Amino acid sequence: MPYSLIFRSRMSKAEVERQFLEILLRKGGLRIAPSTKELFVFKSGRKSPNFVNMGALTDGESLSKIKWICGNFIANLLERNELEDFEFIFGPGYKGISLAALACEGLSELRGINARYLYDRKEEKVYGDKKMDQMIVGAGYFRPGGRILILDDTITTGGTKFEAIEKLNTLGEHKVVGLVVAVDRQEKMGDAEHVEEKSAVQNIKDQFGFPVFSILNMQTIFDQIKNDLNEDIQKSWIEYYSRYGVVKLE
Repeated sequence: MPYSLIFRSRMSKAEVERQFLEILLRKGGLRIAPSTKELFVFKSGRKSPNFVNMGALTDGESLSKIKWICGNFIANLLERNELEDFEFIFGPGYKGISLAALACEGLSELRGINARYLYDRKEEKVYGDKKMDQMIVGAGYFRPGGRILILDDTITTGGTKFEAIEKLNTLGEHKVVGLVVAVDRQEKMGDAEHVEEKSAVQNIKDQFGFPVFSILNMQTIFDQIKNDLNEDIQKSWIEYYSRYGVVKLE
């Protein structure tokens, strides 16, 4: 099969994971600290040996692959009845916006699903067609009772996801059918010093009652690449998740 047609065909869950990890590594979407003296510092103050940055995937090849990866992943969830049908995909600004747009295109080509995407503005619009996009861009197409899938890049402590869910209340009556994240970091809530028992994913499930899915998680990533990491960085991953993780890496 020609390379250009591979991503137009249906992919299994395992193939979706493989293709996604490959593009993350090759295009710099998954950054690995060069040494334990150069760790990535999160907003929470936690110092991590890795960093997921979907913003690095801005070239045409990456976007094309992400379209088919997201489209296939969501289509598979629908076919397994793990996810309810939806009319809208909400991509929280900023990283979720392109993901939502690409997923809509991928689903249209794979399954003929004509979902619209929505995204939030950082500041409320006070001019022009405010009905369409005063706070949520695309809100003018929304009707009461609409079903929404949230799609975003990563989940760490979950703070930004709560903000996004709160913004959706400006639409009025609606139902969030689920949250899909590109990478679940599988971390406990809290910050560098105060570590809670629950993961961000579990907290969202408990608070809102809808399912959460991830294309990849940190345990899968580590299992696939650990033998390519130098000894100090490999040890740093294991220690980080021993303190902050809901999974233990080996």
